[in-house]
This record gives sequence, C-alpha cells and structure tokens, in this order.
Amino acid sequence: MRTDAAELLLAHMRARSHVAPKRLEAPGPNADALNLMFSAAAQAPDHGRIRPWRFIVIPQEKREALGQAFVQALQARDAKASQAELNTAYDKAFRAPCLVLAVLSHVPSEPQVPTHERLVSLGCAIQNMLLMAQTLAIGSGITSGQSMNASSIRELFKLHIDEECVCYLAFGHVTAYKPQRTRSEPAAFVSVLD
Repeated sequence: MRTDAAELLLAHMRARSHVAPKRLEAPGPNADALNLMFSAAAQAPDHGRIRPWRFIVIPQEKREALGQAFVQALQARDAKASQAELNTAYDKAFRAPCLVLAVLSHVPSEPQVPTHERLVSLGCAIQNMLLMAQTLAIGSGITSGQSMNASSIRELFKLHIDEECVCYLAFGHVTAYKPQRTRSEPAAFVSVLD
C-alpha cells in the first residue's frame, strides 16, 4: 500500500546522489542538522545492541593535521611520490566544509556479532545519514582510499587496535550536480526462490 509518506521517502531516495567532496562548499550542516544526521544513524539495525561503529567529526582547525597525515600515508606507500602528488594528497583534507570519519569496531561482544553484520549496521547508519542530509537539502558524498588505515591516519584519530577506518562522509552545499544516473528497476535484481 502506497502512502504519501512512502512516496516522499522514495522521492528523497531517488534524488540522493554522490557528490564528490571537491564539489561541496560552505555552508556545511549546522549543529542542529548534524545532530539530526547522527540521530538518523542511531536508528540503524544493530544485532546485539553493540553499536559496532562510531563517527569522528573533523573540524576545520584539524584539517591541517589530516592533510599532513594524508601526505605521510602517501610517502609510506610510495617513497617516490612527486611533489604534485603530495600536494594533491594534502589538499584532500580541505575539501567539503564538513568531513566525518566512519569507524568500525571489531571489539569482541556478547552475543558474538560477525564482521559482516557489523558492516551492514554501519552501512545502514551511513545511508540513514545520507538520506537525512538529502531531506535537509545538504549534499553528501562518501570517499575512502589507500590511506584509510595507514599508521599516520590511525595515530591522528587515536584508533584502538580493534577499530578500522571505513570511509569519510563529506557534507556541504553542492556547487554542481552530475546528471542523475539511471537506477535499476526491482525486476533487475529480485528473484523468487523456486
């Protein structure tokens, strides 16, 4: 049964698209909007109620440190990286007015919850945040990369040994949208067990 609320939710889902951090500018979400997005994350499924994830907001005054950590991660990976490559790595820290790190926890739990269930929970939390951002007319994007769990990044964020960086979430005002991609119809990916 379709309702107005269901149609509105589906419209927000259809309108949501990835926006690269370099196409996000100020203003970013204010404190109230961020709180709504994190409240949406809290509604994610969570087997065993262990909340196997957390988010770390990276304020503007810490972007310099993040840029340096990106440079160190690249140097550790490629000792022959050019100055242009190092500059690009550094500059990534300053894209998007709001940047948030998503962290997954592997801390043993009771009941035991396997990694794939923890990742599903984090993925749902992230999607809830993206949908809330869309509802608030805030652009969003997800990025990762080879430096996600480099020692310089882990040290900067003070990660525990049983935690891993999964991705960065970027939020802000969209400077330019890409054309909407065609989404699959359910018949393309749904079957019935026979």
